[in-house]
Amino acid sequence: MIKTETTSLISPDKSSTRWLMLVLLWFLYFSFGMTIGSIAPLVSPILADLNMTSGQMGLVHGSWHFVYVFIAPPMGVLVDRFGIYKSLGLGISVILLSLVVRGLAVDFVTLTLAVGAFGFGGPIISVGAPKLVSVWFSGRERGLAIGIYATAPGAGTAFALATANSLVVPMTGSWRGISLVYGVFVAVVAVAWWVLARDHDSMPEQIHSPLALEDTSSRSVFTSLFRLRNVRLIMIVAMGYFFVSSGLMSWVPSLLEEKGMTLTQAGWWTAAATAFSTLGILVIPGLVKHGYRGYAGMGLLIIGTIAVLGLVYLNGPPLIFSLISLNLFTQPILPLTMLMLMETPGVGAVRMGVAAGLFFSAAEVGGFTGPLIMGLLRDATDSLGPGVLMLAAIFAILIPVMPFIRESHPQRRPPSSDGF
Repeated sequence: MIKTETTSLISPDKSSTRWLMLVLLWFLYFSFGMTIGSIAPLVSPILADLNMTSGQMGLVHGSWHFVYVFIAPPMGVLVDRFGIYKSLGLGISVILLSLVVRGLAVDFVTLTLAVGAFGFGGPIISVGAPKLVSVWFSGRERGLAIGIYATAPGAGTAFALATANSLVVPMTGSWRGISLVYGVFVAVVAVAWWVLARDHDSMPEQIHSPLALEDTSSRSVFTSLFRLRNVRLIMIVAMGYFFVSSGLMSWVPSLLEEKGMTLTQAGWWTAAATAFSTLGILVIPGLVKHGYRGYAGMGLLIIGTIAVLGLVYLNGPPLIFSLISLNLFTQPILPLTMLMLMETPGVGAVRMGVAAGLFFSAAEVGGFTGPLIMGLLRDATDSLGPGVLMLAAIFAILIPVMPFIRESHPQRRPPSSDGF
């Protein structure tokens, strides 16, 4: 890690280094998305090779989410205390380990452990990303930076969905080739981070505020954050949103197979739809004015509910249109809620790591249960249709919650102890 005197003296949000950090963060999150997307397009050959049931595959899909639930909060503390450079470097290293060992799996248990290991590294990236933005960017650039890095996991997942069957399997002769092909890429990204990234000695002004200096113990910080009304509501939205998004991400290729597509066609169409999420993430959050993000989220959830229903009742081009619409209009919900969390009085840059830890801990309760219940319902009904209908109902339940997430005036300072 190289630090210069100039970098240390310049406020991070004024330093040109912030753009290098954002580029490196994008590739970290791309590797994150590519790793979590490497299993879904290969469900059929993995089930056949390891003699697994759909319910067991649902547990594999959800294993890293389950670990996430317990690891995300302490990882938030780790990022806040030990800095972005060391924390995110550790995170990408663990992700690389998970990707490599899953190719060595010999049965359901070893595959579950390999995928579950991702849950120890992934939270550091998820928590560290908004922390990095809160430290290195300010003002309108924060929204831009979040929009940019939020495209990375979808792009990585789309890449894995598109290439697993069409490139990796033909090249290596087995689904296990994902560990080699994708592993080389992630290793390069990890080396680039350790060589080029840096922490910043000078923090934004808000980190040195009286609010930042109070409640220094981890327990008191968690307690004070959980008292904030916005934080609690955002955690509810995160749980439901990840229940749906993780359930669909894990099983959409299989759903398209049930609709008559080949494994390769299902992977390509899922990848194409996922790629559209990049457009939505880049455009939609920037169009929503401060004070209207909750209402925008409500509208996006309405569209998402209709699109999820379309996955059950439509076929052919209308089915593809529903899948694309689902990704285009629901993926921006995550950066919108993250912006609201980041700008909630009582959070700020200094507490963003812990706040993001709470966010993703709640989110991955849904991330674990969504794929698992989908798999169990498929075993029970021999179809993914009932599970998809359940996901539509979850989205519908979240619709009235979004407008209650209040946005304070941009210049307003911390509120009373109960949040609002």
